[in-house]
Amino acid sequence: MSEQRIYLVGPRYPHHASHSGYDAFVGHAGGHRLWAPVSSRWLYGRYGYYPVIGDLGRRVDETMTALTPRPLYSLGILLIEAVTAVHMLANKGALYHILYGDTDVWMLGHMKRIRGNRVVATFHEPPWSLEWLQIHRIAQHLDAAILVSESQREYFEGLLSPGRILVIPHGVDTHFFQPAATSGDEPICITVGSHLRDFETFKATIGLVLEAIPRVRFIAVGTRPGGGGNSQLYDERVEFYDHLRDEDLLRLYQKSRIAIFSFHYATANNALLEAMSCGLPIVATDIGGVREYVGNKAGLLCPPYDPEAMAKATVRLLRDADLATELGAAGRARALQFDHRILAQQMRQGYSEVLASRKG
Repeated sequence: MSEQRIYLVGPRYPHHASHSGYDAFVGHAGGHRLWAPVSSRWLYGRYGYYPVIGDLGRRVDETMTALTPRPLYSLGILLIEAVTAVHMLANKGALYHILYGDTDVWMLGHMKRIRGNRVVATFHEPPWSLEWLQIHRIAQHLDAAILVSESQREYFEGLLSPGRILVIPHGVDTHFFQPAATSGDEPICITVGSHLRDFETFKATIGLVLEAIPRVRFIAVGTRPGGGGNSQLYDERVEFYDHLRDEDLLRLYQKSRIAIFSFHYATANNALLEAMSCGLPIVATDIGGVREYVGNKAGLLCPPYDPEAMAKATVRLLRDADLATELGAAGRARALQFDHRILAQQMRQGYSEVLASRKG
């Protein structure tokens, strides 16, 4: 890898903890990150992200979406691609990894031919979302698609040969997200994030749990408007936190007894890995790639849209401390398998395979 030039492309999502997103991973992947003069993904606060230039930014980004045509494409991403394209012209035979292929690539697959470069992209969204995002328009121009879940494979098998599909799981910084030194006595359940969350089922679960154990506290991070996602949770029985520092997020995980995640769908999920890394037993929807990450011993997985099953699992863990401890320890052990350092080795092997291939 020392002679291979790897460049990672893409801005970060501001609501991601820097110890679980790509900020931490990049340092272990053996490459350099490319940035644009404007690092904002969108210019007008889409999905509650920080607005830059308000209504003018909205009109500019909507124009970019109409011109490409790629849903969620924007001026910010165009600038990143432009900077990367210029970089490609000055670098022959390098590999460029688009960290969020779902939204952040349009032209680079075409540019690679000029200097014999390679372009790969990681995709995070579920199959139906990939279809809406027009991924078929750009996939054929990539040297490889990197998936974070086997649940995405079938979609890409219709677009690429098997040798151009790599499944490399998402990771977490297990050195930062650590279990608490001592377990708290208060029955606190935490949920984090809003993307693809099924909050209707979650709210029904809250009611059923409180009927069984009235003193349970529910904590939600990043679930309201402005919290960083595209769906919101409103419930007076929940304590809300938004825009936390990583250290504050860690403290909330460590004071909690159980992590609950009710999904419409999931491929990989930062919050799920963070909670496992902190040694929390998991109650989650058994859908998409969730079981690939949780496994069979780190949590209780429930059928989709079934608040009764989710409440039953939560109450069981709150009442059975030994089981909760067992699942939490298994979750921590499993999270260690997804540590950035381990997955970076897999990623570097993937880079080597792409660079060694003759496709271009």
